[in-house]
Amino acid sequence: MTLLSEVQLEQLKQIGTYLRQARQEKSILIEKIAAQILIRSTLLQALEEAQLEELPEPIFIQGFIRRYADALGLDGNTLANTFVTNTFHQSSSHNDKNLGKRTNIFTPIFIIYMLLLASASFGLFYILNSQPTSESIAEGEKLTINSQ
Repeated sequence: MTLLSEVQLEQLKQIGTYLRQARQEKSILIEKIAAQILIRSTLLQALEEAQLEELPEPIFIQGFIRRYADALGLDGNTLANTFVTNTFHQSSSHNDKNLGKRTNIFTPIFIIYMLLLASASFGLFYILNSQPTSESIAEGEKLTINSQ
């Protein structure tokens, strides 16, 4: 079940009624629209009737509105933008507590990644600088020849 605010619910009812009226005026079956825009007809009916238990998250509902309106020859972007997707619920104090914890989790991971990157860089620098060069090999051979 999708949790929508009162504002979203009212907007969804108005948009659904508008879409149904536009479809009926053009005498188009909902199944034909569903096949055209590749959204199940049950979801389109739920959209028209604002049946929240049948609909996904608000961002998906907004996409459904845009595609449905475009298929009916309406301005899908404008109609979809009238449906607000980013409202906040005042009763979600539990989510507010978890939000602060999420940011604290990312800080230690960031530090671990930075230490890992610094260690890899130092190791690569050490390996590349500790390999003998052709000059040091030639000097080593001279020393060996002179000592014999």
